[in-house]
Amino acid sequence: MKFKINEFNYALFLPIFLLYLLSVGVQYGAAVYDQVPVRGVVLRQIVFCLMSVGLLFLTQRVKTVVLLRYSPYLYGFSLFVMGLLYQFYDPVMFQLTGTKRWLRIGSFSFQPSELVKLTFILVVVYLTLIYEQKVKQRTVKTDLFYVGKILLVSLPTFLLMYMQKDFGTSLVFVICLGALFMIAGVHWKIMTAITSILVILGAILIALVFTEYGHQILYRLNFKTYQLDRVRAWVDPFAYSQSIGYQQSQSLLSIGAGGFSGRAEAINPIYVPVRESDMVFTVIAETFGFLGSVSVLFLYFYLFYQIIYSAIETNNKGNVYFAIVFVFGLLFQVFENIGAAIGLLPLTGIPLPFLSQGGTSLLVIGCGLGIILGFKKYE
Repeated sequence: MKFKINEFNYALFLPIFLLYLLSVGVQYGAAVYDQVPVRGVVLRQIVFCLMSVGLLFLTQRVKTVVLLRYSPYLYGFSLFVMGLLYQFYDPVMFQLTGTKRWLRIGSFSFQPSELVKLTFILVVVYLTLIYEQKVKQRTVKTDLFYVGKILLVSLPTFLLMYMQKDFGTSLVFVICLGALFMIAGVHWKIMTAITSILVILGAILIALVFTEYGHQILYRLNFKTYQLDRVRAWVDPFAYSQSIGYQQSQSLLSIGAGGFSGRAEAINPIYVPVRESDMVFTVIAETFGFLGSVSVLFLYFYLFYQIIYSAIETNNKGNVYFAIVFVFGLLFQVFENIGAAIGLLPLTGIPLPFLSQGGTSLLVIGCGLGIILGFKKYE
Protein backbone atom coordinates (compact mmCIF):
# COMPACT_ATOMS: atom_id res chain seq x y z
CA MET A 1 0.00 0.00 0.00
CA LYS A 2 1.20 3.46 -0.86
CA PHE A 3 1.62 6.25 1.63
CA LYS A 4 -0.01 9.61 1.07
CA ILE A 5 1.84 12.47 2.76
CA ASN A 6 -0.42 14.52 4.98
CA GLU A 7 -0.36 18.23 5.43
CA PHE A 8 0.81 19.24 8.88
CA ASN A 9 -1.82 18.45 11.51
CA TYR A 10 -2.46 21.93 12.89
CA ALA A 11 -5.58 20.81 14.79
CA LEU A 12 -3.43 18.47 16.87
CA PHE A 13 -0.48 20.81 17.17
CA LEU A 14 -2.63 23.70 18.50
CA PRO A 15 -3.36 22.19 21.97
CA ILE A 16 0.24 20.94 22.15
CA PHE A 17 1.57 24.45 21.48
CA LEU A 18 -0.83 26.00 23.99
CA LEU A 19 0.22 23.52 26.68
CA TYR A 20 3.90 24.35 26.06
CA LEU A 21 3.09 28.04 26.53
CA LEU A 22 1.00 27.28 29.60
CA SER A 23 3.83 25.24 31.13
CA VAL A 24 6.13 28.27 31.03
CA GLY A 25 3.43 30.51 32.52
CA VAL A 26 2.60 28.04 35.28
CA GLN A 27 6.24 27.59 36.27
CA TYR A 28 6.58 31.38 36.35
CA GLY A 29 3.56 31.57 38.66
CA ALA A 30 4.94 28.82 40.92
CA ALA A 31 8.27 30.65 41.21
CA VAL A 32 6.51 33.90 42.11
CA TYR A 33 4.35 32.20 44.74
CA ASP A 34 7.36 30.40 46.25
CA GLN A 35 9.53 33.54 46.05
CA VAL A 36 12.38 31.86 44.22
CA PRO A 37 14.45 33.43 41.38
CA VAL A 38 11.99 33.59 38.49
CA ARG A 39 14.45 34.05 35.65
CA GLY A 40 16.26 30.74 36.14
CA VAL A 41 13.02 28.77 36.48
CA VAL A 42 11.46 30.30 33.36
CA LEU A 43 14.61 29.94 31.24
CA ARG A 44 14.95 26.31 32.26
CA GLN A 45 11.33 25.60 31.33
CA ILE A 46 11.69 27.38 27.97
CA VAL A 47 14.83 25.36 27.16
CA PHE A 48 13.08 22.06 27.92
CA CYS A 49 10.01 23.11 25.91
CA LEU A 50 12.21 23.94 22.91
CA MET A 51 14.06 20.63 23.26
CA SER A 52 10.72 18.82 23.51
CA VAL A 53 9.46 20.56 20.35
CA GLY A 54 12.71 19.61 18.60
CA LEU A 55 12.22 15.94 19.51
CA LEU A 56 8.59 16.20 18.44
CA PHE A 57 9.55 17.29 14.92
CA LEU A 58 12.37 14.73 14.81
CA THR A 59 10.23 11.72 15.76
CA GLN A 60 7.48 12.95 13.43
CA ARG A 61 9.75 12.01 10.53
CA VAL A 62 10.18 8.40 11.69
CA LYS A 63 7.59 5.93 10.41
CA THR A 64 5.57 4.27 13.14
CA VAL A 65 6.11 0.86 11.57
CA VAL A 66 9.89 1.29 11.98
CA LEU A 67 9.52 2.20 15.67
CA LEU A 68 7.25 -0.79 16.26
CA ARG A 69 9.63 -3.16 14.47
CA TYR A 70 12.55 -2.06 16.64
CA SER A 71 10.50 -1.60 19.80
CA PRO A 72 11.90 -4.73 21.56
CA TYR A 73 15.42 -3.28 21.24
CA LEU A 74 14.27 0.20 22.31
CA TYR A 75 12.47 -1.31 25.29
CA GLY A 76 15.49 -3.39 26.25
CA PHE A 77 17.75 -0.34 26.00
CA SER A 78 15.42 1.77 28.19
CA LEU A 79 15.35 -1.00 30.82
CA PHE A 80 19.15 -1.13 30.72
CA VAL A 81 19.31 2.63 31.29
CA MET A 82 16.90 2.34 34.21
CA GLY A 83 18.99 -0.50 35.63
CA LEU A 84 22.01 1.85 35.70
CA LEU A 85 20.32 3.75 38.51
CA TYR A 86 21.62 1.27 41.07
CA GLN A 87 25.19 2.32 40.39
CA PHE A 88 24.98 5.78 38.84
CA TYR A 89 22.01 7.45 40.52
CA ASP A 90 21.93 11.19 41.17
CA PRO A 91 23.22 11.70 44.75
CA VAL A 92 21.58 15.13 45.03
CA MET A 93 18.11 13.80 44.23
CA PHE A 94 18.76 10.80 46.48
CA GLN A 95 19.41 13.14 49.40
CA LEU A 96 16.22 15.10 48.64
CA THR A 97 13.85 12.19 47.98
CA GLY A 98 15.54 9.09 49.42
CA THR A 99 14.98 7.27 46.11
CA LYS A 100 17.26 6.30 43.20
CA ARG A 101 15.10 7.45 40.26
CA TRP A 102 17.38 9.98 38.53
CA LEU A 103 20.57 9.66 36.52
CA ARG A 104 22.96 12.59 36.60
CA ILE A 105 24.46 13.63 33.23
CA GLY A 106 26.58 16.71 33.87
CA SER A 107 24.20 19.33 35.24
CA PHE A 108 21.16 17.49 33.86
CA SER A 109 19.11 14.95 35.84
CA PHE A 110 17.31 12.32 33.77
CA GLN A 111 14.50 10.02 34.96
CA PRO A 112 14.70 6.75 32.98
CA SER A 113 11.21 5.59 33.96
CA GLU A 114 9.78 8.33 31.72
CA LEU A 115 11.61 6.86 28.73
CA VAL A 116 10.39 3.36 29.63
CA LYS A 117 6.77 4.62 29.48
CA LEU A 118 7.16 5.31 25.76
CA THR A 119 9.14 2.20 24.78
CA PHE A 120 6.82 0.06 26.92
CA ILE A 121 3.79 1.27 24.94
CA LEU A 122 5.57 0.60 21.64
CA VAL A 123 6.59 -2.95 22.54
CA VAL A 124 3.22 -4.07 23.95
CA VAL A 125 1.43 -2.65 20.88
CA TYR A 126 3.93 -4.46 18.64
CA LEU A 127 3.34 -7.78 20.43
CA THR A 128 -0.43 -7.27 20.22
CA LEU A 129 -0.27 -6.74 16.45
CA ILE A 130 1.85 -9.88 16.02
CA TYR A 131 -0.63 -11.88 18.11
CA GLU A 132 -3.58 -10.69 16.05
CA GLN A 133 -1.79 -11.57 12.81
CA LYS A 134 -0.89 -15.08 13.93
CA VAL A 135 -4.15 -16.09 15.60
CA LYS A 136 -7.01 -16.45 13.14
CA GLN A 137 -9.70 -17.35 15.69
CA ARG A 138 -9.39 -15.91 19.17
CA THR A 139 -10.56 -17.86 22.19
CA VAL A 140 -10.26 -17.51 25.95
CA LYS A 141 -7.22 -19.79 25.79
CA THR A 142 -5.41 -17.81 23.07
CA ASP A 143 -6.22 -14.49 24.78
CA LEU A 144 -4.97 -15.88 28.09
CA PHE A 145 -1.70 -16.88 26.43
CA TYR A 146 -1.43 -13.39 24.90
CA VAL A 147 -2.08 -11.68 28.26
CA GLY A 148 0.49 -13.93 29.93
CA LYS A 149 3.09 -13.02 27.31
CA ILE A 150 2.43 -9.30 27.74
CA LEU A 151 2.67 -9.60 31.52
CA LEU A 152 5.93 -11.52 31.19
CA VAL A 153 7.38 -8.76 29.01
CA SER A 154 6.11 -6.19 31.54
CA LEU A 155 7.66 -7.99 34.51
CA PRO A 156 11.13 -6.33 34.30
CA THR A 157 9.48 -2.91 34.30
CA PHE A 158 7.40 -3.64 37.39
CA LEU A 159 10.38 -5.19 39.18
CA LEU A 160 12.47 -2.08 38.55
CA MET A 161 9.58 0.13 39.68
CA TYR A 162 9.27 -1.96 42.83
CA MET A 163 12.99 -1.69 43.57
CA GLN A 164 12.81 2.07 43.06
CA LYS A 165 9.78 2.34 45.37
CA ASP A 166 7.96 4.16 42.56
CA PHE A 167 4.40 2.99 43.16
CA GLY A 168 2.83 5.97 41.38
CA THR A 169 4.59 5.36 38.06
CA SER A 170 3.77 1.65 38.33
CA LEU A 171 0.08 2.59 38.23
CA VAL A 172 0.64 4.37 34.90
CA PHE A 173 1.93 1.11 33.40
CA VAL A 174 -1.06 -0.79 34.83
CA ILE A 175 -3.47 1.70 33.22
CA CYS A 176 -1.64 1.44 29.89
CA LEU A 177 -1.98 -2.35 29.95
CA GLY A 178 -5.66 -2.12 30.88
CA ALA A 179 -6.31 0.27 27.98
CA LEU A 180 -4.47 -2.02 25.57
CA PHE A 181 -6.35 -5.13 26.69
CA MET A 182 -9.68 -3.34 26.29
CA ILE A 183 -9.00 -1.91 22.84
CA ALA A 184 -7.46 -5.21 21.68
CA GLY A 185 -10.66 -7.03 22.67
CA VAL A 186 -9.31 -9.40 25.32
CA HIS A 187 -12.07 -11.80 26.38
CA TRP A 188 -14.40 -10.35 29.02
CA LYS A 189 -13.82 -13.27 31.39
CA ILE A 190 -10.09 -12.51 31.52
CA MET A 191 -10.72 -8.77 31.94
CA THR A 192 -13.21 -9.42 34.75
CA ALA A 193 -10.73 -11.69 36.55
CA ILE A 194 -7.86 -9.18 36.22
CA THR A 195 -10.04 -6.25 37.35
CA SER A 196 -11.36 -8.18 40.34
CA ILE A 197 -7.86 -9.16 41.44
CA LEU A 198 -6.61 -5.56 41.18
CA VAL A 199 -9.60 -4.16 43.09
CA ILE A 200 -9.21 -6.73 45.87
CA LEU A 201 -5.46 -6.10 46.13
CA GLY A 202 -6.04 -2.33 46.23
CA ALA A 203 -8.64 -2.65 48.95
CA ILE A 204 -6.37 -4.92 51.01
CA LEU A 205 -3.42 -2.53 50.69
CA ILE A 206 -5.52 0.44 51.79
CA ALA A 207 -6.92 -1.54 54.73
CA LEU A 208 -3.41 -2.55 55.83
CA VAL A 209 -2.41 1.12 56.09
CA PHE A 210 -4.71 1.63 59.07
CA THR A 211 -3.48 -1.23 61.29
CA GLU A 212 -0.16 -1.76 63.08
CA TYR A 213 0.02 -5.33 61.86
CA GLY A 214 -0.66 -4.09 58.35
CA HIS A 215 2.25 -1.67 58.63
CA GLN A 216 4.64 -4.53 59.30
CA ILE A 217 3.40 -6.38 56.22
CA LEU A 218 3.68 -3.28 54.03
CA TYR A 219 7.21 -2.53 55.28
CA ARG A 220 8.22 -6.05 54.28
CA LEU A 221 6.77 -5.35 50.84
CA ASN A 222 9.18 -2.40 50.50
CA PHE A 223 6.61 0.32 51.22
CA LYS A 224 7.96 3.32 53.12
CA THR A 225 6.45 5.33 55.96
CA TYR A 226 5.86 8.42 53.82
CA GLN A 227 3.78 6.34 51.39
CA LEU A 228 1.55 5.09 54.21
CA ASP A 229 1.31 8.63 55.58
CA ARG A 230 -0.01 9.84 52.22
CA VAL A 231 -2.96 7.46 52.44
CA ARG A 232 -3.75 8.44 56.04
CA ALA A 233 -3.51 12.13 55.14
CA TRP A 234 -5.79 11.61 52.14
CA VAL A 235 -8.60 10.23 54.35
CA ASP A 236 -8.64 13.34 56.56
CA PRO A 237 -5.97 15.91 55.57
CA PHE A 238 -7.06 18.61 58.02
CA ALA A 239 -6.76 16.21 60.94
CA TYR A 240 -3.03 16.06 60.10
CA SER A 241 -2.72 19.61 58.77
CA GLN A 242 0.42 20.31 60.82
CA SER A 243 2.15 17.04 60.02
CA ILE A 244 1.65 14.39 57.35
CA GLY A 245 -1.39 16.13 55.82
CA TYR A 246 0.25 19.57 55.55
CA GLN A 247 0.84 19.47 51.79
CA GLN A 248 -2.65 18.27 50.91
CA SER A 249 -4.43 20.60 53.35
CA GLN A 250 -2.46 23.58 51.99
CA SER A 251 -3.38 22.49 48.47
CA LEU A 252 -7.07 22.49 49.36
CA LEU A 253 -6.77 25.93 50.96
CA SER A 254 -4.98 27.25 47.87
CA ILE A 255 -7.64 25.91 45.51
CA GLY A 256 -10.39 27.27 47.76
CA ALA A 257 -8.74 30.70 47.76
CA GLY A 258 -8.99 30.77 43.96
CA GLY A 259 -12.77 30.77 44.10
CA PHE A 260 -14.63 31.18 40.81
CA SER A 261 -12.24 33.42 38.87
CA GLY A 262 -9.04 33.69 40.93
CA ARG A 263 -7.76 34.69 44.35
CA ALA A 264 -8.81 38.16 45.48
CA GLU A 265 -6.02 40.64 46.19
CA ALA A 266 -7.20 40.95 49.79
CA ILE A 267 -6.30 37.28 50.37
CA ASN A 268 -2.63 36.46 50.90
CA PRO A 269 -1.06 33.77 48.68
CA ILE A 270 -1.25 30.27 50.17
CA TYR A 271 2.03 28.41 50.59
CA VAL A 272 1.96 24.90 49.09
CA PRO A 273 4.99 22.56 49.34
CA VAL A 274 6.34 21.22 46.03
CA ARG A 275 4.00 23.55 44.17
CA GLU A 276 6.12 23.46 41.01
CA SER A 277 5.69 19.70 40.55
CA ASP A 278 3.21 17.56 42.50
CA MET A 279 0.93 20.51 43.28
CA VAL A 280 1.31 22.58 40.11
CA PHE A 281 -2.46 22.54 39.59
CA THR A 282 -2.81 24.84 42.61
CA VAL A 283 -1.05 27.60 40.65
CA ILE A 284 -3.85 27.50 38.05
CA ALA A 285 -6.66 27.09 40.58
CA GLU A 286 -5.45 29.84 42.90
CA THR A 287 -4.59 32.30 40.13
CA PHE A 288 -7.51 31.75 37.75
CA GLY A 289 -10.04 29.95 39.94
CA PHE A 290 -12.68 27.52 38.75
CA LEU A 291 -12.83 29.09 35.27
CA GLY A 292 -9.09 28.65 34.70
CA SER A 293 -9.11 25.12 36.06
CA VAL A 294 -11.95 24.04 33.77
CA SER A 295 -10.24 25.69 30.80
CA VAL A 296 -7.05 23.70 31.41
CA LEU A 297 -9.05 20.47 31.71
CA PHE A 298 -10.83 21.30 28.44
CA LEU A 299 -7.44 21.86 26.77
CA TYR A 300 -6.23 18.43 27.91
CA PHE A 301 -9.36 16.68 26.68
CA TYR A 302 -9.23 18.54 23.37
CA LEU A 303 -5.67 17.25 22.97
CA PHE A 304 -6.77 13.69 23.76
CA TYR A 305 -9.64 13.97 21.29
CA GLN A 306 -7.33 15.18 18.53
CA ILE A 307 -4.81 12.39 19.22
CA ILE A 308 -7.44 9.65 18.96
CA TYR A 309 -9.16 11.28 15.98
CA SER A 310 -5.83 11.56 14.13
CA ALA A 311 -5.12 7.88 14.72
CA ILE A 312 -8.58 6.71 13.66
CA GLU A 313 -8.31 8.77 10.47
CA THR A 314 -5.31 6.69 9.36
CA ASN A 315 -7.37 3.49 9.41
CA ASN A 316 -4.31 1.74 10.84
CA LYS A 317 -4.72 -0.57 13.83
CA GLY A 318 -1.18 -0.02 15.13
CA ASN A 319 -1.66 3.76 15.11
CA VAL A 320 -4.99 3.46 16.93
CA TYR A 321 -3.55 1.12 19.57
CA PHE A 322 -0.54 3.35 20.21
CA ALA A 323 -2.64 6.53 20.37
CA ILE A 324 -5.24 5.13 22.77
CA VAL A 325 -2.71 3.58 25.15
CA PHE A 326 -0.63 6.79 25.06
CA VAL A 327 -3.73 8.89 25.79
CA PHE A 328 -4.82 6.65 28.68
CA GLY A 329 -1.34 6.98 30.20
CA LEU A 330 -1.56 10.78 30.03
CA LEU A 331 -5.20 10.78 31.14
CA PHE A 332 -4.38 8.80 34.26
CA GLN A 333 -1.54 11.20 35.12
CA VAL A 334 -3.90 14.18 34.74
CA PHE A 335 -6.59 12.44 36.81
CA GLU A 336 -4.20 11.37 39.56
CA ASN A 337 -2.29 14.65 39.84
CA ILE A 338 -5.38 16.87 39.90
CA GLY A 339 -7.29 14.33 42.00
CA ALA A 340 -4.54 14.47 44.63
CA ALA A 341 -4.52 18.28 44.57
CA ILE A 342 -8.28 18.49 45.24
CA GLY A 343 -8.28 15.69 47.82
CA LEU A 344 -10.05 13.13 45.66
CA LEU A 345 -7.06 10.75 45.59
CA PRO A 346 -3.96 10.16 47.73
CA LEU A 347 -0.67 11.73 46.70
CA THR A 348 1.56 9.52 44.55
CA GLY A 349 4.07 12.03 43.16
CA ILE A 350 2.83 11.65 39.58
CA PRO A 351 3.54 14.83 37.54
CA LEU A 352 0.91 16.76 35.60
CA PRO A 353 1.81 16.32 31.90
CA PHE A 354 3.42 19.43 30.36
CA LEU A 355 2.85 21.60 33.42
CA SER A 356 4.84 20.01 36.25
CA GLN A 357 8.50 20.84 36.53
CA GLY A 358 10.56 18.03 35.07
CA GLY A 359 12.49 18.06 31.82
CA THR A 360 12.48 14.29 31.24
CA SER A 361 8.69 14.13 31.18
CA LEU A 362 8.49 17.00 28.68
CA LEU A 363 11.06 15.40 26.38
CA VAL A 364 9.37 12.00 26.36
CA ILE A 365 5.92 13.55 25.83
CA GLY A 366 7.40 15.43 22.88
CA CYS A 367 8.65 12.15 21.40
CA GLY A 368 5.28 10.45 21.87
CA LEU A 369 3.33 13.32 20.33
CA GLY A 370 5.83 13.48 17.48
CA ILE A 371 5.07 9.83 16.66
CA ILE A 372 1.36 10.68 16.57
CA LEU A 373 1.88 13.80 14.46
CA GLY A 374 3.79 11.59 12.04
CA PHE A 375 0.87 9.22 11.46
CA LYS A 376 0.18 8.83 7.73
CA LYS A 377 -3.03 8.11 5.87
CA TYR A 378 -3.21 5.20 3.47
CA GLU A 379 -4.63 5.72 -0.01
